[in-house]
Amino acid sequence: MARRNTSGIIRPYKRTTRHTLSDGTVRTYIRYEAKIDMGEDADGKRTRRTVTAKTYRECLAKVNDVLKDKREWGAAVPTSIKLGPYAEEWLSIKKTSSDPSTYRGYMTCVRRHLAPYAGKPIRDFTPTICRRILNQMQAYNQKGEATGQASISSRRTLHTALNQIFKNALADRLIPSNPMIAVQRPHAKDNEIGKSAEREAFTIEQMQTMLSKAADMGPEKGAIWWWRLLTGMRQGEILGASLEDLIFGKTGDKVPYGQYAVNWKLEQIMREHGCGDPVKGVYPCHKKRPSFCTRPRWRVPDGYDITPLWGRWCLTRPKSKTGRIVPIIPLLAQVMQSYLKATADQPNPYGLIFHRPDGRPIEPDDDERGFRQLMELAGIPDPKSRTGHETRHSTVSLLSSMGVDVGLIMQIVGHSSIAMVEHYRHADITERLDAMETMDEKLDLKAISWAPAKSSSHSPATL
Repeated sequence: MARRNTSGIIRPYKRTTRHTLSDGTVRTYIRYEAKIDMGEDADGKRTRRTVTAKTYRECLAKVNDVLKDKREWGAAVPTSIKLGPYAEEWLSIKKTSSDPSTYRGYMTCVRRHLAPYAGKPIRDFTPTICRRILNQMQAYNQKGEATGQASISSRRTLHTALNQIFKNALADRLIPSNPMIAVQRPHAKDNEIGKSAEREAFTIEQMQTMLSKAADMGPEKGAIWWWRLLTGMRQGEILGASLEDLIFGKTGDKVPYGQYAVNWKLEQIMREHGCGDPVKGVYPCHKKRPSFCTRPRWRVPDGYDITPLWGRWCLTRPKSKTGRIVPIIPLLAQVMQSYLKATADQPNPYGLIFHRPDGRPIEPDDDERGFRQLMELAGIPDPKSRTGHETRHSTVSLLSSMGVDVGLIMQIVGHSSIAMVEHYRHADITERLDAMETMDEKLDLKAISWAPAKSSSHSPATL
C-alpha cells in the first residue's frame, strides 16, 4: 500500500504483473494503484477504497476525486449502485403513494425506457446522457414494437421519473448533484401546438351531424353520445357514471333539466400477489399470474378509494375535484329519461348509467370504437386519427364562443389547474344550467328528432 508522505498527500505506486502465455512469451502489465483509508463504517470497521489506472496521472486524479467526496460527504460516493436496482426500489416507494395510472407510467419508464441503462452506475449519469435518453425515447405498440418518437406527455413522464430518482439518490448521498437540474422539461414546438389545437375540437357543424346520427340510433344506443357531446366529461367519468349521482328536476316553468355529480371514474387497476414474498421466483400460492393468487390485492397506494366492479375494472375518484356538478340541459335530460326507460329491464348490478346489456361496464376500447363509428356515420374526415376526448375541447370552445365566463367553464368541465381554479368563483346549478343551455341555441337541438324509445316503467331521481 502506498504511504502518505510528510505532507499527507497520498501518492499512487506502480504495480507490475507478468503473465506467461501458452507460447512461452512473457508479457508485463503496469498499473498504478492507491488505497485510501475511508475511516470506520456503520459497524465500526475500518474501510479502504482502492483506485487503479493505467497511468500515474489518471490514478492521482481518481485519488483526488475520492478524497474530495470524503471531505464533502464524509465518505466516497459509491460506484457500485446501478440505476436499474435503485430505480426498482424507487418504484416500490411510488407504488404506495401514486395514483395507479401514474404508477403505470413510471413503471413503463423504468422497465422499458430505462432498461438499456439499468447496469450503468448512478454517479456516471450526466445532463448530456439524461438529455439523450429523453430525446431518443421511443413509442411502442401492443406487440412491443417501436413506432417512432414518443409523445411529449410520455417524455414528460420520463423526465419526472428521472428527476425524482436522482433527487432520491442525492438525498441518499449517492451522487453529489442531480443531473436533471440542467435538463429542460420536454415541451411542444409552437407549430406542433398549433396543429394539435386544430385537431382537438370538432366544428359546430360536425357536432350537429353527430348529434343527429346519434338520435337516429334511438336513446338506448345514442344517448351516450349525446351525453359525451353535451357534457364535456372525460371518458372514464362517462363510463363510470353512477345512477345515484344523476338527479332530474324541473325549473319554474316546468322545463325538465338535470345535474350530475362527478364522483367516480372507470379505471383499470392491476392486481399483485398478496400471499407473501416469492422464494426463488415462486410465490407461496404457486401461481404465476397475480389474478390467480389465492389472496390477490389491488395495486393502489395506501388509503386509495376504490370500488371493484368486474374483472380488472374498478371505480376510482376522478382526476378533478370529487363532486363536480355538471348541468344536464333540458333536451339532454329528456333523452336520458328515455334512455333509462329503455334500459330499465337490463341487469345493472353496479348501478352504472351506461353499461353493456348484461350489466358489465363498457370498456374504453369498445367505447372508442363506437365513437369512431359515429364519426364515420357523420362523415368526419379521418376518424381513425380522432378521439372521443376531443369532445371536451369542443365543449370548451363552444361555451367560450358563446361568451360563457372562463371560470364557469372550468367548473363545468373540471380542468385540473389548481392555480386557476382557486381564483374562480363558485356557481350554483341555475347559473351553470344557463351556461350549458347556450349550447342548445348554438346547436339547434330542437331541430333534431329522436327515434322512438321502448316503453318501460322507470322512476328517475328528482331534485
